Amino acid sequence: MNKIGLFPLGIVLFPGSSYPLYIFEDRYKQLINECWDNQTSFGITLLSPNKLSEIGCLTFVTDIMNVKQNGNLEILVTGKNRFKINNIYDGEKPYLIADVEPFEDVNSEIDKSILNKTIEVYNEISYKVKQFKIPPINSDKLDNSQPSFFIAQKAGLSLKEKQVLLEMQDENLRLEKIHKHLLFLRPLIEKAEGIETLAKNDGYLTI
Repeated sequence: MNKIGLFPLGIVLFPGSSYPLYIFEDRYKQLINECWDNQTSFGITLLSPNKLSEIGCLTFVTDIMNVKQNGNLEILVTGKNRFKINNIYDGEKPYLIADVEPFEDVNSEIDKSILNKTIEVYNEISYKVKQFKIPPINSDKLDNSQPSFFIAQKAGLSLKEKQVLLEMQDENLRLEKIHKHLLFLRPLIEKAEGIETLAKNDGYLTI
């Protein structure tokens, strides 16, 4: 088991995804600065009312883009691997500390037919949305052992749906879930009713 600092947030970070954060609390400024100086990782976990999710994403500070005069930070973080929290310690540091273990897939073999049909519907939607840009996915250039997490970044999933996806341990089941969601969303996009859902639930950067 590894001991890491925790950063509970109202987001779900996927492995391989990047996300901008504005850090203003002293305890988390300390956490970020320590991780940046020592090139170590921390954990992002979804914080919802009265609940801290036990499955989160190991996270690295990719860039500190701006340091304000008061020490507040504008940073970019990138998710790496998933973890499961075993124990939480409060009081060792200003921020929470947790013993974590890797949370890995039990089935990582990709069914190409499921992947291709998911990409097909995703790209159909990307071409239909004009209000903001959703880059289509080129399956030939999709170099990812867990493409579901990459596709999910711009799929308009709710926080709850993202967390469910993060906790699934079968790549094909994740792809099936995304595919069903996109099939539901496609007719709404055609009626311009799903644009707000995509805009509201999107937050990731594609780099």
